[in-house]
Amino acid sequence: MAAATAEETVTSGKSTRKTTGRLIIAFILMMLVLTLMSNTLLQYSLPRITAKMPTFGGLNYKVNGSGAVESAETVKINSAQSSGPVKEVKVAVGDQVKKGQVLIEFDTKGAEEAIANEQLSYDQQQINLEKLQTSYKEANQNGDEKLLSSIALDIESAKLTSNAQKRKINDLQKQVEQNSKLTSTVNGTVEEVLATVGMTIPPGTAAFTVTEKSIGGFVFKADVSEEQAKYLKVGQSIDITFPSLDDAVVLGKISAIETNKQEESDKSRPPSRQKEIRVALNDKRLQGGEYGDFEWKQEPDADVDRMGLLIPNDAIRKSEEDGTFVYYIGEREGSLGKEYFIRKTKVVVKDSDDLNSQIKDGLNGSERIVISSNKQLKEGQRVLFAGGEGEE
Repeated sequence: MAAATAEETVTSGKSTRKTTGRLIIAFILMMLVLTLMSNTLLQYSLPRITAKMPTFGGLNYKVNGSGAVESAETVKINSAQSSGPVKEVKVAVGDQVKKGQVLIEFDTKGAEEAIANEQLSYDQQQINLEKLQTSYKEANQNGDEKLLSSIALDIESAKLTSNAQKRKINDLQKQVEQNSKLTSTVNGTVEEVLATVGMTIPPGTAAFTVTEKSIGGFVFKADVSEEQAKYLKVGQSIDITFPSLDDAVVLGKISAIETNKQEESDKSRPPSRQKEIRVALNDKRLQGGEYGDFEWKQEPDADVDRMGLLIPNDAIRKSEEDGTFVYYIGEREGSLGKEYFIRKTKVVVKDSDDLNSQIKDGLNGSERIVISSNKQLKEGQRVLFAGGEGEE
């Protein structure tokens, strides 16, 4: 009887352990299912973003627009930079001038005196440097290691100061050379002389009015924004397509870039930041009045100064609180693997073209930059990759 009771107790214990084991397994499975369901629901609620790594290169500048052909007309020749007083006006009304011809010579005496003073400072620095080098030799002969170390530092400091002074002198000399004269930007006839000996011409102020003479007797005029105008320069070549000439492409050169005359004369209207470009044309098919479309491009070159980190313009964000910034992707380990979340950093934009912005500061190039999102983003928020570089 006792043996039967013991056997029943053992059987009952095994059954209880099995039941408990099944319950534990069921609980674990249920928790896994709930975790997966929770993560699945969370995945649907998270913002879906596209991201891209920055690239290294240069910007592609492009300016295009439309305009019309007109007979050649007067062009104002402005002083481009700050110069000294007018020393000599070399042309008079009625004179024929060529592009690049010197029209005014400026008095550079003040600037040259400033250079001479800077040169004296440079010469004194050289003398001091020679004295230090002599002291170094004497200390070396005496075996004074402590003094040697001190003088060596002084010599390096003196060299740096001297080199900086030399660069300053070179820069001043270049400025004097550039600002010593005003040249014509077009071929034509002088119609008006606005400069006189002794006067100082503010930058951007007209000094002459010249009737432009393109070889074909025509000029193409078009309006561009102030932002576009900064890429253009007098003398650059531009292709102009004329539909009325069976889409013939005529090559011209920019002869002038000025504030739009209509904007300049109508003081009652708010400025629209428009500039007018004029392109001298040489084509016998032109009769005047033709409308055309122009395009100018500048591909990135190998100039190191023009290269930098590029990101799409769509990635650039601005707010009153943060200024200019971008979102990028951070990552961390979660319960089911890697999780991605939003980080933010302020950036300094050096320049932009139609598609990309060149970043001067704020990125090191290894960040995955957020380009777009289907929801509003904020720093620290979890996200899902919907496409782009960095998706896993």
